[in-house]
Amino acid sequence: RGDDISPFGISLSDRISGIPLHVDISDLPIKKGITNNRNKVIFGPSGSGKSFLTNHVLNSYLKSGAHVVAVDVGDSYERLSILNGGTYLRYDEDNPITFNPFYVLPEHRGVEKNQSLLTLIFTLWQPILNIKEELDEYSIISEALTEYYKWIDKNSDVFMCFNSFYEFMRDQFFVNLEEDRKSLISISSFFNVLKMFYKEGEFEYLLNSKSNIDLLNEQFIVFELDNIQDHPILFPAVTLMIMDTFITKMRTLEGIRKV
Repeated sequence: RGDDISPFGISLSDRISGIPLHVDISDLPIKKGITNNRNKVIFGPSGSGKSFLTNHVLNSYLKSGAHVVAVDVGDSYERLSILNGGTYLRYDEDNPITFNPFYVLPEHRGVEKNQSLLTLIFTLWQPILNIKEELDEYSIISEALTEYYKWIDKNSDVFMCFNSFYEFMRDQFFVNLEEDRKSLISISSFFNVLKMFYKEGEFEYLLNSKSNIDLLNEQFIVFELDNIQDHPILFPAVTLMIMDTFITKMRTLEGIRKV
């Protein structure tokens, strides 16, 4: 309709007349005072076309230049990802889902990114830890992350990943930590638990990827969780990666629409 023309609209059609319509369900309702946010929810019984509509809406938004992050169970957006050259992250035994949250360029480092990595480390190491009651361990690991990136900047031949972080903690940080502070953290527990994410560990693949390291600039990312939604280790870790990806895009990509 004439008053619905918007650079961020979607192409639909009048179900009665079949006349094509360009409809803006994001910006125009705000401009007209109908709503004050862009959140959307789609209701419908099984087979009614919810996924079909969502695919069309996301495709329209991608064509307008928006960055889209989708979380799914059921492979509803695999074809859309292929069509748009997206990044499709799904776990299976032959091709496990991989990340590298430790690969952080200097311009993207900061308190928020450190907080994200700290949450990940403690979720994998001590999932039931009450951080408020364990501030000593938290502050020591926080300091370690800062020192790790200082070390990385001085050693350009070292690849940023969990493996090099683990080795830095083992060979340098804890070795040089003051004796009175070593008693404030369970060093043996740290290495014993987290070694499953280190070289030759059961989950070595998860945090050491040499691909998928620049999710910030990937326009379309789909996290397919069907095979890990009940996994006690992979699901919380991947959930944190999703949150980190979304928050990083929100904070960093200025002037780009995020969906």
